[in-house]
Amino acid sequence: MTAEKKDFAVPEPPRENFVRGLAGVEIPELGNAIHGKVRDNWVVARNGERIRVMVTTDRQSAFDRDICTIPGKGQVLNLQSVFWFERTKDIIPNHMIAVPHANVFIAKQAEATLPVELVFRRHMARSSTETSVYTNYFGDESRGIKARRRIYGIDFPEGLQANQEFPMGTISTPTTKAASGHDQELTNEEAQDLVDGKLGRGVWAKAEAAGLVLFERALDFHRKKGLILADTKFEFGLDKDGQLMLIDEGFTPDSSRFWKRNTYEQRFREGKNPESFDKEILRRWLANKGFTGEGFVPVVDTNIIDQMAEAYRVPYEMITDEKLPDSSDANAELIRRAILQYLN
Repeated sequence: MTAEKKDFAVPEPPRENFVRGLAGVEIPELGNAIHGKVRDNWVVARNGERIRVMVTTDRQSAFDRDICTIPGKGQVLNLQSVFWFERTKDIIPNHMIAVPHANVFIAKQAEATLPVELVFRRHMARSSTETSVYTNYFGDESRGIKARRRIYGIDFPEGLQANQEFPMGTISTPTTKAASGHDQELTNEEAQDLVDGKLGRGVWAKAEAAGLVLFERALDFHRKKGLILADTKFEFGLDKDGQLMLIDEGFTPDSSRFWKRNTYEQRFREGKNPESFDKEILRRWLANKGFTGEGFVPVVDTNIIDQMAEAYRVPYEMITDEKLPDSSDANAELIRRAILQYLN
C-alpha cells in the first residue's frame, strides 16, 4: 500500500518583517511580474525587440525562505551592478540598457542563459554550504560529508586553513543551477559539456576566461578600496545575435563576499573569521532563534534589520565613493511611474 503524498502549506512570514523597505511593485500595465528572490521582472516588447524590466526590491531571504525587507538593499544591488557594468564592458558586453530609477534596471533580454553558475574564489572562506571548498576540504561528519583534497576537479594541498588565500591564486568552481534543492559542484570538463552541449562549442571557454579577467580586475580595485574580494559568482547569457554577455548582477553583497582588508591578517593569525559584509548576520540570528528554514519565521529584531542595512550600505559607499540615495525614493508608485515614463 502506497502512502498518499500530502502537501503542507509553508507559513507566511510575519507582516511586521516587511514594514521597512520595498517588498514589491505592481505594474498592471505590464501584466503579471515574474518574481525572483529579490527582483520583480517583466519582459516587454519595445522597438521590435524584447527587453527585461527589473525592479530590485529590498526582499531578504535566508534558508530558502522569504524573511524580511532590508531598507536600501535594492538600491545597493542595482546601483553597484551599474557601477561594475560600466567599468567592465571593455572585457565583455553586458545586458544594461538604462537605469530610470535607483531600483530599476532595463536590460537586454537574454535569448539563452548558461546552465551553470560561474563562481570564482581567491580565499577558502569558512562556510557551511555544501558547494564551498571549505566544507569539502575539512568535511562535516554531521552531514555525511567526507574531507577530501580533490574538489571541483582541483587538487588542493595539505595544511590549508579556514579563510586562507589559495596558494594557486584565483580558482574557478562552477556549479549547477538547481531548480530545487542545492546546487552541485562541477569540474571544468563537466561545466564545458553542459554549456557547450546547450549553446555551442567554445561558449564555456569564452565565459570562463571573461569571468577570470572580471574577477582579477575587481580584486585589484577592491584591494585599493580597503576590501578583500574573497569570492564572487557570475551569470552569463546570449543575446539575440548569439553573442555572450554578462547578465543578472555584478560584484554585489548578494553575489560576492567582502572582507575588511586592514584587519584580515591579524584576525587570520588569531583564527578568527574576517570582518565581513554579508547576510550571515541574519542567518546567525535566525539560527540562534531556532529557525533554519522549517516552521514559522520569527519577527526580526529592528537592530538586526539595521545591521543588515549597514552591511549593504557601507561596502557600496566604500566602492563607489558615493552616498546611497534616500531610501524614501524606493517607493512603489514612484518606481511604477518611472518605468512607464521610460517605456513611453
